[in-house]
Amino acid sequence: MLKLAGRLGVAVLLAYMTGAALADQPLNPHGRPPNTAAGKVEHYAVWQDEGGWHIRTMTKEFDHHFRGVIEVRGGEFVQVKGYKLEHKGPERDLFIEGPEHHVINFDFSTKGSIDGVDFRVKGKEPMLSFTLTIGEKDPKFEPGRIFVGSSGAHPSTNPFEIPAHGR
Repeated sequence: MLKLAGRLGVAVLLAYMTGAALADQPLNPHGRPPNTAAGKVEHYAVWQDEGGWHIRTMTKEFDHHFRGVIEVRGGEFVQVKGYKLEHKGPERDLFIEGPEHHVINFDFSTKGSIDGVDFRVKGKEPMLSFTLTIGEKDPKFEPGRIFVGSSGAHPSTNPFEIPAHGR
C-alpha cells in the first residue's frame, strides 16, 4: 500500500509540475478563440490573424461594462478602428488612441452583442500589454472570461503581455 501511495504521490507531483510549466508558457494569440460569438456569457476574445489584432467583448443578454488599456512597447499602433460600436445613447462605446500611437484605451457597454477594436502593430520587435476588466462600479480582472488565440487560453496576470509579431 505504501508503494502505491508513493507512486501516486509522484504522479500527482509530476502532474502538478507539468501543469505549472504549461501555465507559465507564453499565450499564443494566433487564431480566433472558439465559442466567441454574441449570445455567450460575457467575456473577451483576443486574437491575431492575417487581418491584424482583434479585441472583442461579448454578452448573452444583459449589459456589461468592459474597460481596457492596450499598450505597445517597441512599436506603434496603425490602422486602429472600432468594430460594431454604438456611438450614441446609454450603450455608447468609446476607444481612444494615444497621440503617439502607443496606447489604446477603451470603454465598451455591451448588451447581447459584440463590440471591439481592431489594429495592426508596426515595429521590429514590439511587445503588447493588455489590461482588461469587466464591471461597472467595481471593475475586476476575470481571467476565466478572457480567451486568447485558437486555444482559448486564459491569462494569469493583469496586465498580460504578448509579442506583437509572434515568436
